[in-house]
Amino acid sequence: MILLNYKSGVPIWEQIRDGFKRQILADVLTAGDKLPSVRALASELGINPNTIQRAYTELETAGFVYTVAGRGCFVAEKSEGSLIAEQSARLEDFKKAVKEALESGIDKKRLLEILEKETEE
Repeated sequence: MILLNYKSGVPIWEQIRDGFKRQILADVLTAGDKLPSVRALASELGINPNTIQRAYTELETAGFVYTVAGRGCFVAEKSEGSLIAEQSARLEDFKKAVKEALESGIDKKRLLEILEKETEE
């Protein structure tokens, strides 16, 4: 499910794109899974279909999904060297680093402070 924050200042299409990326990288959506149609998702979220189409186009350009004419948009395979595979590997590295930090005595609160500081823009 895609949750939108209309007050965040982040364009809606980016929130949709990033929501699907998170689901793909977390294996909530796996290779071959069909994404909702542009019209269905636009109707469900109450937004313009062009907004959904832009998010889907960005996902396809980045290699997260592929389109089959007349059938829809599907999650791409995590082939070696693909952006999905690279980001999945980075996520696994991050998880491993967090686990190692916790095992070495760094507490969760400190890790969250570091994460918060590093993600500030």
